[in-house]
Amino acid sequence: MAELIAARDLVVELGAERGLLKRRAGVRAVDGVSLSVAAGETFGVVGESGCGKTTLARTLLGLQRESGGEIRLEGALVSGASPAQARRQRAAVQYVHQDPGAALDPWWRVGATLAEGLRIQGTTDRAEATVRIAEILRAVGLDPALGDRYPHELSGGQQRRIGLARILLLRPKLVILDEPTAGLDLSVQAAVLRLLRDLRDRFGLTYLFISHDLSVVRRVCDQVAVMYLGRIVEQAPTAELFAQPRHPYTRALLAAAPRLGAQASVPGLRGDPPSLRAIPSGCRFHPRCPLADAICAAEEPTKQSVAAGHDVCCHHWRDAA
Repeated sequence: MAELIAARDLVVELGAERGLLKRRAGVRAVDGVSLSVAAGETFGVVGESGCGKTTLARTLLGLQRESGGEIRLEGALVSGASPAQARRQRAAVQYVHQDPGAALDPWWRVGATLAEGLRIQGTTDRAEATVRIAEILRAVGLDPALGDRYPHELSGGQQRRIGLARILLLRPKLVILDEPTAGLDLSVQAAVLRLLRDLRDRFGLTYLFISHDLSVVRRVCDQVAVMYLGRIVEQAPTAELFAQPRHPYTRALLAAAPRLGAQASVPGLRGDPPSLRAIPSGCRFHPRCPLADAICAAEEPTKQSVAAGHDVCCHHWRDAA
């Protein structure tokens, strides 16, 4: 499959201040990340809170400016582009907020919110907008009559569908889904996942899927990247990652995932992640790693190819088999 979006050695520094009278170092929320998402696939990004998942997504979207590295969209360089040029190029990338209710104006009816997106994109014909809104609401499984309601009159599942309808009206190629099933009942969660699969096939979409829920990631993603403190520590096709995780952090995440009647076969995570302002030396996971030794504290591991499409950054990945 053709590459839709790619990041190379991406660095995002947050909170830095530089000037004649003030200078403050920032933190690297994303530190040297490289990834490639093929057209039509669902690419998962997992990791603990604060690992850099959402910052990575916001940077690919263009809401956050990268400090280093480059981003290419369909082969064209978008890093360093002017705001106007980047806005045109990145119109193909849209974002579904993890809190769909907060992303909707409480004072606007749903139909008006959807129409506003079309107006911004240049659709001024009211009749055309009405037809397109009704079509997209049906596509996400909603009655077009819901366009007359306010966000607070909708359920959580309906709000998520409205969020999807809002961005599908703009005809994106890449959709960034930030925790799309968080806070949903299991039955509603299953319905949303089926809808996402159907929309991907119907509209030819590509997904960047950010989630804490490893059971959901296993069901829907083709590839998975595991992030820790701003870096990707393991990446592989989904089936292989879950069958043969090689990084101790990946193994600990999988062991911590709740499974009915299952017993963890490896130790869980110890303690909390360090602050981004005090990154450990060497392997940044070594203070919490059961396999850590002197080399882990002294030397940062390089990326190793375990198998086709399966990469890991760990000195002792063979011992984690």
